Amino acid sequence: MMKSISFQNSHIIVYLIIFISCCGIYVSCSPNVSTTSSAFKCLPDQSTALLEFKQEFSFQKPNFSYYYYVCSTYSNPFYDDSIHPHSYPKMKFWKEGKDCCSWDGVRCDMKTGQVIGLDLSYSWLQGPLHSNSSLFKLHQLQKVNLAYNNFSFCRIPSEFGQLSRLTHLALSYSMFSGEVPSEISYLTNLVFLSLSSFKSYDETSFLYLKRVDFTRFIQNMTNLRELYLNQVNLSSSIPESLTNLSSLAFLQLCGCDLYGKFPEKIFQLPKLESIIVPCNDLLTGFLPQFHNSSSLKGLILDATNFSGKLPDSIGNLESLSAFCIQRCNFMGPLPSSIWNLSNLNYLDLTYTHFNSPDLPSTLGNLAKLVTLSLYFAQFSGEVPSSLGNLTQLKYFDISYNNLSFTKLNTISELPKFQTLALGSCNLGKFPSFLKTKDQLEKLDLSSNRIEGQIPKWFWGIAKKKLEILDLSHNKLQGSLDASKIK
Repeated sequence: MMKSISFQNSHIIVYLIIFISCCGIYVSCSPNVSTTSSAFKCLPDQSTALLEFKQEFSFQKPNFSYYYYVCSTYSNPFYDDSIHPHSYPKMKFWKEGKDCCSWDGVRCDMKTGQVIGLDLSYSWLQGPLHSNSSLFKLHQLQKVNLAYNNFSFCRIPSEFGQLSRLTHLALSYSMFSGEVPSEISYLTNLVFLSLSSFKSYDETSFLYLKRVDFTRFIQNMTNLRELYLNQVNLSSSIPESLTNLSSLAFLQLCGCDLYGKFPEKIFQLPKLESIIVPCNDLLTGFLPQFHNSSSLKGLILDATNFSGKLPDSIGNLESLSAFCIQRCNFMGPLPSSIWNLSNLNYLDLTYTHFNSPDLPSTLGNLAKLVTLSLYFAQFSGEVPSSLGNLTQLKYFDISYNNLSFTKLNTISELPKFQTLALGSCNLGKFPSFLKTKDQLEKLDLSSNRIEGQIPKWFWGIAKKKLEILDLSHNKLQGSLDASKIK
């Protein structure tokens, strides 16, 4: 049965995960410490420590659906078999008498037999991680991934700071709580740090920095390439010292209670590929002039207080694949150069305030777009026929704009939309271009002054894949035959 539902903020698009997957689909960019076959044996003390570590937990498939993730527009970190179909309790299959270097999730040094890597992400671990855990007997560890387990709201043990060889530490979304230990700042070899967390439904962060401020926390991590602290309460400005991290490529600070001005020099870091800082409504900033040498692929600023003009040089970001400034305070004209960003697959201009822009025919240059959200973006004029060039477009929300759709009714080839939101678009009738849209799963035609009967051809597309339909606030007549819908 199809349901009526609001479409705004419904677009959790997996395609965006191509470049921000560490926020949600974590394993794909976590350090590779999975099992490797070998002819050498691990040392007895290493095997003993691992088996002791196994005994510290029970194994239960986690359910994170009760917890809150403010950044869910961009990735869905909740444990989900459809996203992580191969998750299972890895340690359950560790057996005494077997070479621990062959155990799932364990990686050893080929020369010494020391355990140097442990990947137990999505491994159903249930129970607290104590400060005297046998994990901390594995002093040669270089890579540790414990993401997406349930450590029962225990604190992150300060003993992680003793694992001085660590280059990769991933503890994201594993139900830790309390203060992030300052001892983690001792890990000067880190190139990858992910402590991202859930929030409770009252938006209280489970993790926070207190004894050591953000500046001191990162000042010794000069080798950092990737930093993910989503929903860790930092209650801080972004330190200028971040601009000293010359290797930094990925920065994610979503929903961290940041305030103050975003340092513009961060945009100029030579290896930077992704800046994702949404849902920090007290964070201010301006976009700089961009050079065509920039390697930036992702720029997500929504629900921040970034303002000023969007520079024409935004068109120099030739590698940009995702750009979101939803609910920001940019003003002035929308640069025409934005329609030349041919590698974009995600563009969100929802609730922006540019000077009454037309939707130009150059929209058709964005042939790789998968998601396009222009909800309440004050566009006017005609929806260009070049929309037909966007053959990969799956999500299109153009609700609450002053646009005409006349040309679309004459185009034989339009994108195979899966989600199409045309709320409050003054349609007056069911648009004929919908006749061939049999891939639709969600359709919003609300508040369009549509009168009369629902046309018979409409039920042809509704019977196929349509799951959510919103026809509210129209002037439709007749009865609804339930047999016509699934």
